[in-house]
Amino acid sequence: MINIISRISGRVLSRIILVTFLLVSGVSALSAQQSKEDPGKELRYIEALRLLNLGHPDEAETIFLSLVKQYPEMDAAHFYLSNIYIKKNDLKQAEKSASAALKGDPSNIWYKIQLARISAATGELDKSIGIYEEIRRDNPARTDLYLDMIELYTRKQNYEGALSVIDDIERVSGKNEATGLTRYNILVYQKKPDEAIAFLKEFDKEQPSPRIATVLGDYYASIQKDTLAMQYYGSALSMDPKYIPATFGIAEGYRMRGQFDLYFEYMFPFMANTEVNPRLKADYMKELMANPKFVQTFYPQVDTMMQNLYGAHPTDSTVAYGFAVFMVQTNRADVAIKVLEKNITNYPGEREPIRQQLSLLYYLEKWDLLVSQSDSALVTRPDDLDFMQLKGIGQLQLNNTKESIITFQKILSLAKDSATTVRTLSILGDTYYMAGDKKEAYKYYQKTIKLEPKHAPALNNYAYYLSEEGKQLKKAMAMSKKTVEIEPENATYLDTYAWILHKLGNNAEAKVILKQAMVYGGNQNADILDHYARVLYELGEKDLAYIYWGQADKIDPSLGIAAKVEKLKQK
Repeated sequence: MINIISRISGRVLSRIILVTFLLVSGVSALSAQQSKEDPGKELRYIEALRLLNLGHPDEAETIFLSLVKQYPEMDAAHFYLSNIYIKKNDLKQAEKSASAALKGDPSNIWYKIQLARISAATGELDKSIGIYEEIRRDNPARTDLYLDMIELYTRKQNYEGALSVIDDIERVSGKNEATGLTRYNILVYQKKPDEAIAFLKEFDKEQPSPRIATVLGDYYASIQKDTLAMQYYGSALSMDPKYIPATFGIAEGYRMRGQFDLYFEYMFPFMANTEVNPRLKADYMKELMANPKFVQTFYPQVDTMMQNLYGAHPTDSTVAYGFAVFMVQTNRADVAIKVLEKNITNYPGEREPIRQQLSLLYYLEKWDLLVSQSDSALVTRPDDLDFMQLKGIGQLQLNNTKESIITFQKILSLAKDSATTVRTLSILGDTYYMAGDKKEAYKYYQKTIKLEPKHAPALNNYAYYLSEEGKQLKKAMAMSKKTVEIEPENATYLDTYAWILHKLGNNAEAKVILKQAMVYGGNQNADILDHYARVLYELGEKDLAYIYWGQADKIDPSLGIAAKVEKLKQK
């Protein structure tokens, strides 16, 4: 069963550890006595608050720091400094400021909570628990403040402590869904699954709710008791027909039963629901798409699910990319390009949407667009080597070798690691050869191999080009042999090695190597088929050679193989 929604996570409560309190009682204003002492103090304090609320924390920090330097006892300023440091992820400074605030006003509950949460975030769980226990002792009715304590006790695996907090909550506020689920989770953590389910079933009788019923449904689905699972999902939906987790659960139940009409009936609105986490839905669809048989069988329905998902979350980058990939897979590349273009406008200044678009253009071999869009991306990110490389590849594919050389030379000058340097040197070798400058091409291949003696692409291309010229064939064979040792199942490398053997007059061995190349995909490559046919022809196997030449000509008629064969037949 595909699990998209973790309804009961491994933690008791999923909460944000650090919360910024910007306007709370006892913090937002200075005392009348303080104002009388220095009227300018209050104005500076209010200005710092104004800047903070407007989203200018650095400017606010400067004013607050000047205030605490002049007035060390100014607890409110220390508190807001603590908030600023939290946002900057400087928890050490945040703790210092929170401690200073609490020293200024030891009775302020918000200062205590701030310090407790910072301590929890820095791993000082005992200190955090101690502060919360003090709050609990002094404020027994504030059960809303106990939630963090339950999480802390659970993290410490002090389940009795967590249960004692739940007891306090229930004494003050009574039993509720949250306390019931928390008790259930604690029993699970204690590795008492049977007791946990028995408790939850009893709780469901006393205080039924869609969530409780869905948790029970999930449990029975996980142990493949689908009849019970469907009963509980149905119970949840009878209480709330729009309860999303139960909708998903019952849909999955129908899928597992093979009742696909009912599965899609529930899944269509689920995917269209804007309240469900888009990333969870995107992950679900990704897992579903990994089953090509299912997609092929139910293509119209899967298409509707994808359309509903994107329609519900058009501005979510992950959803947009997944939808674009689906559009490409279903021969709607133009739609995919537009989706990713829109995604870039939704996230101005972010790199990932741009990378996704350029990667798609590369995959689609839209070389003109790849070059122009790479240029646009490099306006704001002039030193992005990935974008430069995509631009250079596009230029190379368009046979704009001069421009491509300029691009890759720039990459070479900016390369900060050996892998990038080696790869770029090798590409420059290829590019110079395409440009007709063999001398420069060989120089770059030699530089590549000097830095990385086992760089197979450079070894292969250098060897092949030498063999085409009939030069340094022994050197070419030694380099080619290395590539075959590095990647013995690479049809291209096997072909090069065989072709050099052919050039050296060793057609018998060349035939053996080319047979291996056929096994690893060479039978789909016109050049390799052409080479194999030539070797067979030289060995006197002319009829078989003509068959392979015919196959090569069908794959790529532009090689002129048909005309070549006709001439051979006339000899």
